[in-house]
Amino acid sequence: MSLFVADLINQIRQQFGTQKIIITPKSLEYANKIVAGYNEENWDAFGEHMTDGKSHDDNLIDKVDNNMHTSGLENLGGSLQAWTWDDDGNLYKLPIEKQTMDSMKNSIYETILAMMFDDAYSGWGHAQTFIGYGVYNLGKTSVGVDFDKFGYSHFELASAYNQNGFDSNPYTLPSTSELTSQLNQAKSDLEKSKANLAQTNNDLSETQNVLVNAKQALNTAQTDLANKRTVLNNAKKFVADAQNKLASDKQVQQQAQINLQAVTADLATKQENVEKAQQAVQVAENNQRVAQDEVTVATNNVNQAQQAVQTAQDNLNQTQNDLNKLNQQLAELQQAPELLVQAKQQLADAQSNLQTANDNLVAKKNELNKATADLADLKTQLATNQENLTKALANLAQAKSGLDQANKDLASSKEKLVSKQTSLASAKSALAEAQAKLTELQQAPQTLAKAKETLDQANKNLEIAKENVEKAQQAYDEAKSNNDVAQKDLEDAKNSLAQVQEKQSQAQSAYDKAMKAYNDYLKAQQAVKDAEEKAKAQAQAKAEHTYFAQTANGKVVDEKGHIMVGYSVKGNQVFDVQSKLVGTLAQTSTTRRMVNTVKQENAKTLPQTGDKQNNNTTVGAILVGLSSLLGLGALGKRKED
Repeated sequence: MSLFVADLINQIRQQFGTQKIIITPKSLEYANKIVAGYNEENWDAFGEHMTDGKSHDDNLIDKVDNNMHTSGLENLGGSLQAWTWDDDGNLYKLPIEKQTMDSMKNSIYETILAMMFDDAYSGWGHAQTFIGYGVYNLGKTSVGVDFDKFGYSHFELASAYNQNGFDSNPYTLPSTSELTSQLNQAKSDLEKSKANLAQTNNDLSETQNVLVNAKQALNTAQTDLANKRTVLNNAKKFVADAQNKLASDKQVQQQAQINLQAVTADLATKQENVEKAQQAVQVAENNQRVAQDEVTVATNNVNQAQQAVQTAQDNLNQTQNDLNKLNQQLAELQQAPELLVQAKQQLADAQSNLQTANDNLVAKKNELNKATADLADLKTQLATNQENLTKALANLAQAKSGLDQANKDLASSKEKLVSKQTSLASAKSALAEAQAKLTELQQAPQTLAKAKETLDQANKNLEIAKENVEKAQQAYDEAKSNNDVAQKDLEDAKNSLAQVQEKQSQAQSAYDKAMKAYNDYLKAQQAVKDAEEKAKAQAQAKAEHTYFAQTANGKVVDEKGHIMVGYSVKGNQVFDVQSKLVGTLAQTSTTRRMVNTVKQENAKTLPQTGDKQNNNTTVGAILVGLSSLLGLGALGKRKED
């Protein structure tokens, strides 16, 4: 607090060109002792109603001065205390509010302002004490500041020199110019920090944009890479499947070719056997026609046998047609490797049945030949031996029975042939499927070539994607590095900005408080003027009915006969120690006590040269007046009903 006050006083003294004050441990001790004495003695300098105060404690100040070997001056201010009027127009104290260091400094500042600029009623004694002007110049001066228990501020100025120790170990006072320079520098740093922050934000925004683009490019590249890998994997799987299928189909094709070759060779043999059977059938047909002709010629009974032979011949022709169809179907089966073995077995079964039928037919032909021979014998013996004819007819009936059996066997062969035809249809379907597979296998190399082209292109795209990923990763790493640097710069700038903003906030707070103090001062000044006018009017009215007398040596005596120390007379008006108008000078004494005191003073034999006043007492008397005014400066509004 004392450092704050010393800086303010030195600013004032710098303007007036007087010697600056200092603060030392001794000056602080001096102030503490004086304030402790006020508190101990319960000394209320301004009083409960401002008009009943004890003013300066001159005895205490003189005692401390003597003990510490110095001479001092005291300025007193109401500061933390405030007064207001009651409904009767009397002043009374308000409770002191809870204080902070800021509010205490603010009250000190307002008190100094009042003592410097509104001290006319005290003859500018407070102001001259702060300035160190004229009789208030103590030479090298130290200061200490403290508050007493009533909330009054004590500005204790003491003469400092080597012998009394008041100039030893002075504290370093704050430099206003340095603080102003720091504030300006802080403002400049703030502007630079704002510019740097704006640039950093721009750089960070650009870096973030680059980072976002890089991330997008990386995501795109990664997605494309994943798609390419999927295509590649599908292509590889397709190629592997195609290769496996090609290998399998090649094995099937090779086996089919082997089976086809075997069937072809077997079919050639079977075809030769069929041709032999056809020749045998042809011979049998010729023999049958011959025998039929002979039987027709020989006897009408033979017609029945001939008819039976014709039926057998028709059946044989049908069997031959069926055999031709079977051969055609077997030729078609050459394209069906999977069914060739089954067809071969079926053909073997059919040929076996055909051979059985042929054997039966040969047997029947042999029987027919025998019957024909018998018929020849019968022709020659017809006339002579009818029994032989009957025997021949019996043999012919037996031959007919054999022929019927052959027809039954042929019908069975037809049924088996129908079954083989059904199997042949299935074989054709299987053959068509095998041909389709073969066609697909024939196209497999082209498909494989296309798959390889797709694979090669996918590999190229993969390499390009890898390059893009590497480039994107490099851009990402670079952008991240730039972002880290920018982030660090941003943090540094933020820290600098926070420091500058803190200093600016402090400076702004000080400025706001100064403006508030100035505005409050203007309000207080107006309130003081209003209070002065009212007090002046009240004092004038009271003074007109309060009478004093003056002795020959210039002392002022009140109606009770008390000598009023410090009272002065101007014209016919009497003023107290605070330069307030308190009464009127009577032409003659108005009371007995007044008359006695005047007579006693006039009867004294001492020279009438006036009293020599102690400087401290005079200054104290002068200073109390402004202190009272300062208290008024903190008054609240008049209470209204």
